[in-house]
Amino acid sequence: MKSIQRIMEIPLEELQTEDAKNNWCNYNTHQCVLCGKKLGKNPKFLHYLNNGNIVSYVGDDYEGSQGFFPVGSECAKKLVIQFGF
Repeated sequence: MKSIQRIMEIPLEELQTEDAKNNWCNYNTHQCVLCGKKLGKNPKFLHYLNNGNIVSYVGDDYEGSQGFFPVGSECAKKLVIQFGF
């Protein structure tokens, strides 16, 4: 029996700390998109969309994709649904 993946979207802003929200205009790829802290050696990645949501879809062919943004390993552990890869 083949399993079906349910694709879910969640607004990124709902998961971000105040520091990350306030620093979003200065975001760089060396910091966690959820907390704004410097990344460690093995970050996970979230699929970020033009509408401000993250999506539980790993492929690069999702409509409105802005690509994949890094998340620190500690923040990735806090996600209820497995969005990071």
